[in-house]
Amino acid sequence: MTENNTGLKDLEKVKNLKNEISRLKKEIAFKEEIFELSPNYIILMGLNGEILEVNNAVKQLISRVNNKSSPEKISNLKIIPPDEYQKYIDCISIIFNNKNNRPFKSYFLDKGGESRHVKVYISPVKSENEIIAVSIFATDITDLKLMKDSLRESLSLHKATLESVANGILVVNQNGIVTSYNHKFLEMWDIPSKMISPGYDEQLLDYISGNLKNPLEFREKIKKLYDNPREISIDTLEFKDGRVYQRYSQPQIIGNKVTGRVWSFSDQTKFKKTKESLRESIAYYKTIFEHSGTATLMVEENNTISLANSETENIFGYHPLEIINKKTWMDFVLPEYIPQMMEYQRLRYTNSTSAPENYEFRIIDKYGRIKDIYANVCLIPGTRRTLASIIDVTERNRAIARIKESENRYRTLAEAVEEFVFILNKEDQLEYIHEYAARKWELNPEEVLGKPRCEIFPPETNEIQGKYLQRVFEIKKTVRGENLLTMSPESMWLDTLLIPLKNEDGNVEKVLVVARDITEQKEYELLLSRQNEIHKAMGTILTEAIVAENEDELTKTCLSVCEAITHSEFGFICERNVDGDVNHLAITPTLLGDCNLEDYDFYPILKKLQIKDLWKHLQKTKKPLIFNELNSLELEILMGNEPIIKNMLISPLLRNGEFVGMLGLCNKESGFDFYDRKSMENISTTIVEALLRKRAEEKLKQALNDKEMLVREIHHRTKNNLMIMASLLNLTSADIEDEKSREIFHQIQTRAKSMALIHEKLYRSNNIKQINFGDYIRHLAQDLFNSFLEDPERVELVMELEDLNLDINTAIPLGLILNELLTNSMKYAFPEGQCGTITIKFFRKAEKYVMIVNDDGIGLSPDFDINQTDTLGLQLVKSLIGQIEGYINVQCKEGTCILIRFQEDEYLS
Repeated sequence: MTENNTGLKDLEKVKNLKNEISRLKKEIAFKEEIFELSPNYIILMGLNGEILEVNNAVKQLISRVNNKSSPEKISNLKIIPPDEYQKYIDCISIIFNNKNNRPFKSYFLDKGGESRHVKVYISPVKSENEIIAVSIFATDITDLKLMKDSLRESLSLHKATLESVANGILVVNQNGIVTSYNHKFLEMWDIPSKMISPGYDEQLLDYISGNLKNPLEFREKIKKLYDNPREISIDTLEFKDGRVYQRYSQPQIIGNKVTGRVWSFSDQTKFKKTKESLRESIAYYKTIFEHSGTATLMVEENNTISLANSETENIFGYHPLEIINKKTWMDFVLPEYIPQMMEYQRLRYTNSTSAPENYEFRIIDKYGRIKDIYANVCLIPGTRRTLASIIDVTERNRAIARIKESENRYRTLAEAVEEFVFILNKEDQLEYIHEYAARKWELNPEEVLGKPRCEIFPPETNEIQGKYLQRVFEIKKTVRGENLLTMSPESMWLDTLLIPLKNEDGNVEKVLVVARDITEQKEYELLLSRQNEIHKAMGTILTEAIVAENEDELTKTCLSVCEAITHSEFGFICERNVDGDVNHLAITPTLLGDCNLEDYDFYPILKKLQIKDLWKHLQKTKKPLIFNELNSLELEILMGNEPIIKNMLISPLLRNGEFVGMLGLCNKESGFDFYDRKSMENISTTIVEALLRKRAEEKLKQALNDKEMLVREIHHRTKNNLMIMASLLNLTSADIEDEKSREIFHQIQTRAKSMALIHEKLYRSNNIKQINFGDYIRHLAQDLFNSFLEDPERVELVMELEDLNLDINTAIPLGLILNELLTNSMKYAFPEGQCGTITIKFFRKAEKYVMIVNDDGIGLSPDFDINQTDTLGLQLVKSLIGQIEGYINVQCKEGTCILIRFQEDEYLS
């Protein structure tokens, strides 16, 4: 029975053992499955460094690196870099020393040398409290590190972006705490970095608003935005020092929640100044636009007239307000001209050079009158607007029509008598020249007949004449052309007809040349096209006449303006003195510097011009002369083989039609032309006006200086005379035994000194009409104090004075009043050696001046009345008070206090 029981117990133990073994197998299988499926790297290492087991993640990494099976030793594990191996040894040593071990960061090598960043945990494997192995557990943190690096890079980029913008940026959260800003914000507002460190923006607001013109409005705007967190705002801030900032604000929204507010500040100061400068420029050009002397229009793309000056009324008959934005350009143009003008407009818009800038057409005005119009039209750059300057040439065209009609009827006779007429043969020789042409061109008919044409006319004219002649011989018909001809000191534009003279066979034997002077018409057209440039130059000269410090600056500006408008290399301005000689006022600095002529005497050049009778010719013609060929002048002014002066324009300077000097311009690359001559004819008058204005201004300044010096001398002499009189009184009083009489002399002496002191202050002052009366009181009181008091230490003198300027007409009587009051106080207020204080006050209250003389002496009698006094001094005070129309009040309590109140008159100088 006992054996059976024992057998049953053994069977039970066997069964339990089997169950435990089964459970352990399942647990081991579960752990092995977790071990293999874990994404982390797990290495089980023996105590001798032998690798006991690795999980699947390590196996895959090893296979990618070595393409081999797992190594037997940890030291041969290639996924651990050599420079990282020591970390593992140190950590394992810590385990065996029974110390706390901490995870560390390392990296494993992957395929291609790439790194896998890991966080490594090393722990012991124990059995019955004994270390039997070491477990290496590594978590892959590569993606985490990349995320951190990316976040760090994003933050760096955000900061760099914030610092790179030109605006000042401030970010504040919902609690009023500054969360971000850039240094531009601190720089714009001049905010110390320590002020923004605490983070709260209330202190910033106090600091910032103190710099603004309207801090209350600034704070109210911020409060409104904080009360309305989703509102976007833009406004302008004006500073006390003149700066202007534009403020932009918008909410900071994350998701759909407002988390704060972003403020952006941009400096608009330069923009504001530019805007003001642009406004001034617009006003300047508007003035030129209105006073250009010609009708000027601005036409929109749809032909609407958007701008017109007052001269347009003379053309169209309508007031500008009746035209602007109410009429189109085509409302006035006759129908037959509209297609041509529309085509011109199309060509201008396509930037075609075939669109003429100047052309003629006809209009009908308000009263039905048809007029011929000459127009200068251009496209305003950068726009599709057209600017047109127009002139009524109806009368001119009628005159031209009448001339043409006359030419058709009496061509040969009229042209032979009225115009420049000459005949050239087939050999290009001069066979005939009319007396009128010979006289105008200063030719002797007997000397020039039979000469080749090229020896009579200048080279620049020969070429174009030759082309015209060749054309006549080819087509055997009349040819017409315009050319510039210089046959004397004056040049002229000619409208030339070349008429073929044929033989019986119809061949051209000779050419009859009939030329008409159209200089005035050309000048008129040229002046119209360039008048804005001339007006701007004249405006510059007149402005300089006002702002220039002296005549030398003005003449240099005049010369530089003339050089710029004519594109000359250099020039000079000179005038005729009373002896008829030449005085030069200005010479271009580059002529002296670039040509090394600093020490060169320019006078012989001007003298040479005078010898050539150019002065006399200028006095006679009173018009500019052009010399594009200087051979006739024989100017021997050379630098090596290169002449300094290559061509020249000389313009007379006229005062009321009288010749007073001349303006010379030299070395224009393309040669001087009619535009240069006409420009100088207009500008030279302005130069004379500017010089006369500047000289009159300088004379006036000198006269004022002389007057001021004379007045100072008068004050000086008056002061000396009064001091002499005071000295004489002092000398005379020494011989007077009567004490009362000596006292009278002494009083007169102090009065004279008080007036002398005023005159001394005036001639020493920068302002000869006014003196600093506070300073005057100090000197006068101290002088009287030392004069009347034998023991100055017993009386204290207290002065509370403001430095206020008074006119001499007020200062003299007020000085005499002060003299009398101080004299009385010093003589009578402190008898028998009494001590006390004399107080003088002088100040301004509202529009009134107040002077108080107070002493704490024995005082006047209680029934004292200044209006009833019989003493000479107080009667003088009363009289002088009336002279300055002042008010006096006398108080006799605890001494004497006299108050004088007055208002200074506006005296005539």
